[in-house]
Amino acid sequence: MTYNLYKFHLIYFYNVKKSVSTNFQINWYKNIEKIKNKYEDENHSDLDNSKTKLILLLNFECKEDAVPFHKLSHRTLLQIYKRTKDDEQKGYCKNRLYYLSSRLNCPPKQLAELLPKRTFLYNLSFEWLENSLNVLLDFGVSPDRILRDLWVLKYHHETINERLLRVKNLGIENLYPWMVRCTENILNRYIEISQQTKNILGEDESTQVYLAKRLNISLEEIEEICVKIPSLKTIRVTKLKPFLDFLISEGFSLEDIARKPRVLTASQNTVKQRLDQLRHLGLKSINLNILSRGRKDFKKYYTSLQSVLQNKQNS
Repeated sequence: MTYNLYKFHLIYFYNVKKSVSTNFQINWYKNIEKIKNKYEDENHSDLDNSKTKLILLLNFECKEDAVPFHKLSHRTLLQIYKRTKDDEQKGYCKNRLYYLSSRLNCPPKQLAELLPKRTFLYNLSFEWLENSLNVLLDFGVSPDRILRDLWVLKYHHETINERLLRVKNLGIENLYPWMVRCTENILNRYIEISQQTKNILGEDESTQVYLAKRLNISLEEIEEICVKIPSLKTIRVTKLKPFLDFLISEGFSLEDIARKPRVLTASQNTVKQRLDQLRHLGLKSINLNILSRGRKDFKKYYTSLQSVLQNKQNS
């Protein structure tokens, strides 16, 4: 009724607008807007009621689990409803939210926040979802890692098996979902780095233990250094070893590196360029902390030093 009235006002206004005063047109337009807003409110209310009815049919165990699903469109909820009813009729589960919650040891409330952003999980066949999940868990991929990368469940279980088996056969124990999704080049690079790391550290040694041995200091001292310089914890040993070798070959002692370990967080190429610049000025004794300064700070130091040396030559 409201919609028909709205249409009538629009048609009438269009036919008479040329022959009426401006004030009349303004008042008429305001009237049309009121009718339009009322129609949209009624339509929105009907849509909300329809969505609520669908959500009530999705077998949620409590209202809190259902709340995030209200953000979804009516069309998406209808697809989820059809899949949920199919799963229920075939005896698979009452709602995939609770199936995944059980398999991944995750509270339903936490998962309920994720699923409306990953509705593809309701588009996959249950057999596909279950098989992919089984392979990941059988290979020891932690539920927490799967939760952070649910996209991996879009991949066929044979693809997942082939990728993870290949990585595991190379002696890599820590498996991640991204290993399934990444390109061949990225996976091959990761495998190469992992093998290099294993060759340097051996089977059980950690990067921190390796650094302690190389610098002839205790593990406790390394741990204290890592508290002061957190970025040191994330440096790969494949970068650390050649960098240490380079610094030693440039004449820096182990004691000097241990006292100023921040240099290890810098780029080896940057450190080499700065060493060349400073030595070109004739500097023989070089502080490692200067080499690891920010670009602006180093430039300021270098310019100041260059000016001082030029003044000495001129005097």
